[in-house]
Amino acid sequence: MHSLKQRFSNAVKCIFIDPPYYFIDTKPADTFAYNSNFKLSSWLVFMKNRLEIAREFLKENGIIFITISDDGAHYLKVLADDIFGRENFIADVIWQSRKSISSDGLLSISSTHVLTYAKDKTAINKAHFKLALDIEGFDLEDELGKYKIEPFDAPNVRENLEYKITNPNNGDVYTPPKGRHWRTTEKEYLSLLERNRIQFGSKGLTKPQLKVYLEDAIEAGKGKAASTLWSDVTPDTILWTSTDTTTNATKHQQAMFGDVVFENPKPENLIQRAIELSTDENDIVLDYHLGSGTTCAVAHKMGRRWIGIEQMDYIEDITKARLLKVLEGEQGGISKSVDWQGGGSFVYFELKKYNQDFLNQIMAANSKGELDEVYADMAKNAFLKFWFDKNEFEKDENFRSLDLDQRKELLISILDENQLFLNHADMRDSRYHVSEEEMNLTDLFYGAKND
Repeated sequence: MHSLKQRFSNAVKCIFIDPPYYFIDTKPADTFAYNSNFKLSSWLVFMKNRLEIAREFLKENGIIFITISDDGAHYLKVLADDIFGRENFIADVIWQSRKSISSDGLLSISSTHVLTYAKDKTAINKAHFKLALDIEGFDLEDELGKYKIEPFDAPNVRENLEYKITNPNNGDVYTPPKGRHWRTTEKEYLSLLERNRIQFGSKGLTKPQLKVYLEDAIEAGKGKAASTLWSDVTPDTILWTSTDTTTNATKHQQAMFGDVVFENPKPENLIQRAIELSTDENDIVLDYHLGSGTTCAVAHKMGRRWIGIEQMDYIEDITKARLLKVLEGEQGGISKSVDWQGGGSFVYFELKKYNQDFLNQIMAANSKGELDEVYADMAKNAFLKFWFDKNEFEKDENFRSLDLDQRKELLISILDENQLFLNHADMRDSRYHVSEEEMNLTDLFYGAKND
């Protein structure tokens, strides 16, 4: 993430992450390739370090969505309040992530939290939080197009909105019903009448009604405001039951890869909802716990630009492969609802490994002999801890008595973890064997030459 800050600071409109969850009870196996058995303090530090950087990526009107289970939700809420500010908290969205009943606990857990924060709540586009217009209500039509009928009166009494309206068809005179007022001033009413936006019943013989044309409503950006309980097909609340469950997301995963790669993948239309609430076309969406690539797949299908970051090795075989399928027109998830036909492109980068290469070699060694070869290379070429004394280390008989795993642990401890990847400033040093193509691409990415 730090390597991208220079270019993308204050540039991202939406961050959606599904990070490693904190679990009170030790899990017998990780829910995915990250360690899911964090101690609470370690997990909070892990989250804090990344959320602080994430905030720097957000535009002033940007929004972050963080999925989390019950065990960690309230700890994370306090942490996120500190990082983003309590005044920028938008909602704790409740998503019904499971419909089957589990007897594992006293209550069957069927929901997941989606903590939602703005970088600056006063700067966000409130129109995004209007849900899509329900066009099914516009079932009448005349020469001006599709329309629906709404009452021309509204609750409460306002003197400036009380006046007499005469039905031009029969001369009947109307005033607002008791305790109500007309929806517009008299001047605005006359304008609406002239533009055929008022009718007096289907036969023209009753009280005034407002004609709302679909085209006008679309232009005005009208829609139903999202509230705190999302439960129907055109969701208007924050219980996201209309989004798919993890079961459907797992089926989608199986269709693409023939196997279950992640235990609890997030469905595409859950992320679609978040992106709709926070972005417009061509805005940038970021996911720095990319996993199987769902966030970027959805962003791509929706015409957004995107950045995905993943540290695990499966990115080549799973994440990248999935996104290539999206380019080819893959039809799972939201594809049909957005009429996705394929297309577009993306650039795939890996950080140039330095000490990380030695770390990988240590972990892969199957014998003490192999480990000795790795150490010999490390002693010449790796960036080691400042306190490491090569001569003393090689004379230490205790090292010789250690078993393979203990030796690995010791060799890892002498690697400088701040040098796992090659610094941009060092890439022209011949010791690091950086190709001309890699240097040119890196300079192009950062927009500057490192002389």
